[in-house]
Amino acid sequence: MVGSVHVIGRENNVPGPRILVSNHARVSDPFLLPFVLGTYRGLTQIESFTIPFFGWLLARSGQIPITPGRGRQAMARAAEQLTKGRTILIYPEGRLSHGAEMIRAKTGMARLAYQSGAPILPVAVHVPAEHCRTVLGRMYGRPTVGVWQVGGPAWIAIGQAWRPFADRGSVSAADLRRVTDEAMTRVRLLLDQARAAAG
Repeated sequence: MVGSVHVIGRENNVPGPRILVSNHARVSDPFLLPFVLGTYRGLTQIESFTIPFFGWLLARSGQIPITPGRGRQAMARAAEQLTKGRTILIYPEGRLSHGAEMIRAKTGMARLAYQSGAPILPVAVHVPAEHCRTVLGRMYGRPTVGVWQVGGPAWIAIGQAWRPFADRGSVSAADLRRVTDEAMTRVRLLLDQARAAAG
C-alpha cells in the first residue's frame, strides 16, 4: 500500500528503550513505523483486540490494550516494557485526526516519561492527501471511519531524543501539561518538515 518511504533525521533513531510520540492522522501509520523505527509495543484501544485476526495479531505481537477508565494499568505495562529495553509507541492525541489539525494531547505520555526515565523520541508521519482514502465501515457495533494510505510515498521525520525530567525529584500536573505541549510542538515542527520535503 506504500510506494516509497522517505526518512528525515534517521540519525536520531537511537537504540535502547524510548517512548515514540507521533501524530495520529491515518489508520495505516502504525504499520509503517516499524520498518523505520524497529519493533515496538503500542498502546491500542481495547476494541481493536476484538477485530477478527487483526486482534489476534495485536495480542501476539505484545501490543498493550487501553481499557476506558484503566489507563494507569496500561501505563504500568508500558513502563514494564521500557525496563526490559523495549520501545513504546504512544499517540497522545488519543484518537485519529484523519489528516486534520492535530488534537490537543493527553498527559499520560509525559507521566510515563517521568516515571520510567526513558527518553521521548518525537516522530511525525506525512502522506500527501491524494494518496489517502477514507474508509467507512461498521466495527465495534457502531459506524467507524478511518483514513488509510493507498499507494504513493510517505515521509517520516524523526526528532532528537529528549529527557524532559532529567534530575527532577518531583513534578506537578502543570509540569506534565507543559512537557506534553512541548512534545507535541516538536511533533508539529517535524510534521512541517515532512510536508515541506514532500513539496
